[in-house]
Amino acid sequence: MYSRSYHFSYVAAITLVLSPALTVLGLSEALASAPMINPRRFPGTDRAQATNPKTQADTLLEKGIKDHRQGLFREAIQAFEQALAIRQQLGDKPGIGETLNNLGEVYGEIGLLPKALAVLQQALLINRDIGARSSTARTLNLLGFVNRAADNFSEAMKLHQEALELAKTAEDEIEIGESFHNIGAVYGEQGNYAKAIEFYQQARTIRTAKGDRRDLGRTLNNMGGVYYNIGDFNRAMEFYQQALAIRREIADRAGVGRLLNNMALTSRKLGKDSQALIYFQQAMIMLEAIGDKTSVGRLLNNMGAIYEGQGQYAKALESYERALKNAREGGDKAGETTAMEGIKRLSSGQLVPQ
Repeated sequence: MYSRSYHFSYVAAITLVLSPALTVLGLSEALASAPMINPRRFPGTDRAQATNPKTQADTLLEKGIKDHRQGLFREAIQAFEQALAIRQQLGDKPGIGETLNNLGEVYGEIGLLPKALAVLQQALLINRDIGARSSTARTLNLLGFVNRAADNFSEAMKLHQEALELAKTAEDEIEIGESFHNIGAVYGEQGNYAKAIEFYQQARTIRTAKGDRRDLGRTLNNMGGVYYNIGDFNRAMEFYQQALAIRREIADRAGVGRLLNNMALTSRKLGKDSQALIYFQQAMIMLEAIGDKTSVGRLLNNMGAIYEGQGQYAKALESYERALKNAREGGDKAGETTAMEGIKRLSSGQLVPQ
């Protein structure tokens, strides 16, 4: 049976509207990102097995999944592309469909939506052709995410609902949970928070029963995002703390970083700027470790705003300057504009001692 990695537990420049990280970092949790498979163990010492193409492809796939979990996106893409080439040579259609799903997932997570769409459309053709219902449901959910990231909410909802019906016919509880989660995400992005919570709760029930720790963390994070958006910041923090415990448990550095960012934003809403700075600083360590320039830049902009509000203008200016550098390196125009406005404001001579 082929492995599955789930869906957008991180996200680099696109994601769920429900998480405050999306507002500030532009990151996704839906996608963002992500239940992870239990890695398969392959016999590794036998020379014949080591040179067997199928074994090589399987091992590369597992490496790609591991790299993806750790936020090593380029390395994951390289491993998936190598696995795909071998499986294409073997004519292994189920393996090709599975690998394309994984590749499309990473492309979507780092914001390369046209590439993600092209890869996932190939996967859909193959998975439908061979009658792989679970793999097809997964492809539909991933395509739904791509549409969601492009603000095509009606098409995203259609795809997620189609995935749900297919997953039910396949009796695939994992993909049913993913579909519930994604439908909740669409409702959340449309501002229908009651329906979002309803579907997230169904996803949470399934994921708790199945022991899907990574996916459960995603759902808890997004539920926190819903409560953040409706102004119930204490309840939001409760869900974020539950999700953070899971992400630390499974060593998801990118996910921990994004959750700490969410907790920092929530702390600001609760009037706890000093605590927010602590969370931002902790988040920055995680996000710098995975090379997420866009997220680091936006996080530094937030820190600059706090320092500015506290009258610590030298620290604020330093944060904005670092934010500008990261935004430019990450190609984040919105973050660049925010940083430049902060620098202009603080460098006017009115706030920073000359």
